[in-house]
Amino acid sequence: MADTTRPEIDLYVLGLQPRDARPDNGSGFSTPTWTWPDVEGSTERPLARLLAGRHMGPVAGQPREADCHDDDPDRQALTVLEAQPPAEVDALSRALGDWRLGGGTRNGFAEHVRQWREDGFARVLCFDPVHLKAETDHAITLGPRFLGLTTEELDDLLGELNAWLAHDGMRVDRIGRQLYLLARVSEAGVGPANVGLSRSGAPLACLLNRNAGVFLDEHHSEPLLRQWLTEVQMWLYPQSLNDERAAHGQPTLNSFWPHGMTELTDCPAYEESEAALIISDSPAVLARHDSLAFGEAPVELVREALAAGRQPRVVLTEAAWCRLEGDLGGFQRELVRIDEWLSALQECAPELSVSLRDGQGGEWRREGLLGRLWQRMASSWRRHS
Repeated sequence: MADTTRPEIDLYVLGLQPRDARPDNGSGFSTPTWTWPDVEGSTERPLARLLAGRHMGPVAGQPREADCHDDDPDRQALTVLEAQPPAEVDALSRALGDWRLGGGTRNGFAEHVRQWREDGFARVLCFDPVHLKAETDHAITLGPRFLGLTTEELDDLLGELNAWLAHDGMRVDRIGRQLYLLARVSEAGVGPANVGLSRSGAPLACLLNRNAGVFLDEHHSEPLLRQWLTEVQMWLYPQSLNDERAAHGQPTLNSFWPHGMTELTDCPAYEESEAALIISDSPAVLARHDSLAFGEAPVELVREALAAGRQPRVVLTEAAWCRLEGDLGGFQRELVRIDEWLSALQECAPELSVSLRDGQGGEWRREGLLGRLWQRMASSWRRHS
């Protein structure tokens, strides 16, 4: 257990799996996959040392009905910081967070929203590019990380897509790598531009690597949205982008998933925090909290916060998104990025104690001397077996 006399930082890496966990059902792996690779030399790295500790799972609570909204890494990140997070992250908050991830300010985003409204738009939705992989009687949803679209591909497509959408009072804008659908609303509008549409799709996290049809039935969606999505898919089918990708063996973009629909109001408010320094890669956290983007947070700032008596809380979601999409390469690259940041942090503040948590109530606790000896023996045995 960490020495409580030392300054401490809370590091939440969502999507991590303890090394002694059972593999995911149907994963095909005989050992835990979503953790730091257990290879020679890795135990010297700061993140690997933390993961070598004993994982303490959450205390069992009252059983409750499973809700796919709980799979959303952005909502999980908010659950770390808020006693009552929203049931779903709306598109306007997400857009603000993506704006800030790109280095923009809240004032700059407020001006951006004002321009949207002056252009006549009244609604905004997240509009994620997806690939629907046909199975025997349904389609599996594969997400943006699987598609791997470049910004050039996205921008070229948007030029043609927006010319088509303009006839129905809609437009798609890109903020970072996230796409947002804007709509002018009327009684005669189609899909998201129809005043009668009361909801969009479930969060993308609900669909990833699952049957898309489940979320397009009468219970989960409205006919206005289903009909419009069919038209979008028909428009996408003959696009030159897909011909070029197919020729190079790349997956095609055959649909978009609209979710988080909300009205275009003023820039969302946020909670200030004097007691904590919050650092995150989650757009939802950056929108709703006084926080810093992970990629823009120098380690010196953490040391200054500690000296000022502020508790650093780092909440990271990219590993969880990679796990949802089955992107093992992206997952491991993200752990390397976190590890490099930890290395720089410990050089800057060698007395710092890091508390590693999974965002689901579990945490890794440092083993005693005998426990660490056993870990080394077990690791050596696995390498030579």
